[in-house]
Amino acid sequence: MFVGLSQFLKKTGLTGLHHSISPTLRLDSAELDALTAQYLQAGRSILFCCWHEITFVGFYWFRRRAAGVLMEASLKGDVLAAMANSYGMRDFRIADNPQDPQTVRGTVGFIKHLKAGHSGVIALDGPNGPRRIAKPGMVRIAEKTNAVIFPIGGAYARKIVFRKRWDQYQLPLWSSRAALRLVKPLEVPSGLTPEQEKALQEEIVDDLNEAMRRAEDAVKKPGV
Repeated sequence: MFVGLSQFLKKTGLTGLHHSISPTLRLDSAELDALTAQYLQAGRSILFCCWHEITFVGFYWFRRRAAGVLMEASLKGDVLAAMANSYGMRDFRIADNPQDPQTVRGTVGFIKHLKAGHSGVIALDGPNGPRRIAKPGMVRIAEKTNAVIFPIGGAYARKIVFRKRWDQYQLPLWSSRAALRLVKPLEVPSGLTPEQEKALQEEIVDDLNEAMRRAEDAVKKPGV
C-alpha cells in the first residue's frame, strides 16, 4: 500500500513539476525543429539520442510527436513513463541485462514503432550509467529500421545540478533560457562490420559532446 502511494506521489509530483517548468522555458531549438521537419516530411524515422542528464527538456520538446522512448523496467521507470505518457510519448521497457526477456520485448517493440514511421528516443548512458558512456545497440537499431540518427545536446542558463546522482541530472529553473543543438544527422549504412559499428558509435559520442558544448555556448549568449 505504502509503496503504491509513494509511487503515485512521485508520478504526480514529477509530472506536475515538469508541466509547471517546461512551458516557461525560453527554448532555442529552431535548427533542430527545421531538420526534424525536413526528414519527417521525407518519410524518414528519426532516432534521437542524448545523454541522460538533459532529458528534462527532451520530454517537453517531444510533446505531441508520438515518439517512442526506451525506459528502465523498474519503479523509477514507472515514474518517468508517466511523465513521458503525459506528453503523448510511448514507453518501451528494458532491463539492464541485454539478455533479459523484458529487454528483448522492449527492444522489439521499439523497433516496430520505428518501422511504423514514428521516431524514437534513447538516453545513451541510461538508465543507470556510467555517465556519458554510451551503451551499445543503437547503431544496430538504426540499421534495422533505416532511421537517421540525431545526436542532440541540451543546456540551461539557470539550473540545479544533482551532483550526487550518477548522471549529474540537470533541472532547469522557471523561465530559464534553454537550447537544443544537433551537430549533424548520421545515416547508418546496411551491412556494417563490427569495426564500422564501433567507429560510428564513437562518432555519435563525439557529436553528442560537441552538441552539448554548442548548447552551453548558446544559452550564454544574450537574447536566447
